[in-house]
Amino acid sequence: MAKISMVQTFLQLGLLTLVLIGMSQIVGAQVETELKCSADKFYNLFRHNMMHLTTIFPQFYKSVKIVKGDGKSSVGNIREWRYVTPGASKVTMVKEIVKSVDEDNRSITFSVVGGDLLTQYKSFDVTMTVAPKDVDNIEESGSKVKWWIQYEKRTEDVHSPDAHIGLVATVTKELGHYLLQ
Repeated sequence: MAKISMVQTFLQLGLLTLVLIGMSQIVGAQVETELKCSADKFYNLFRHNMMHLTTIFPQFYKSVKIVKGDGKSSVGNIREWRYVTPGASKVTMVKEIVKSVDEDNRSITFSVVGGDLLTQYKSFDVTMTVAPKDVDNIEESGSKVKWWIQYEKRTEDVHSPDAHIGLVATVTKELGHYLLQ
């Protein structure tokens, strides 16, 4: 297996940063959004109540099934999602495993282990990190949500997952408004 070198070139477009890692096909995309809701509120929805996304966003998330675990975002738990990306009509199915949880840094990493995405990508990992904008007043400061999506294409002609990146950005922004209600 070829050694992966560090990033030499960054392409930054607004809130989206694409990163090419070495000579392999591993690519990363980062989406960062500032919200008015608290970091704890946003993080806790993904940590303890992520299954509610099907109720909050039925236009995107069609169903979720617990494959292993209690449905919460705990290491080793597996869920099967059926969803539609913005502007698409085809339902995508993925199985994800919760790879890591860092309570102190409000960070969760999900890894796709089955489903439609793996027909185009060898690997597809998503890390969400939520931080308060003002650490002195965590509850009222709002938050910064960062998503890091790292994927490896099966072939060079596979497109980048722009629609999935768009879904993450749209849901983050709308969920921030929803949590203020």
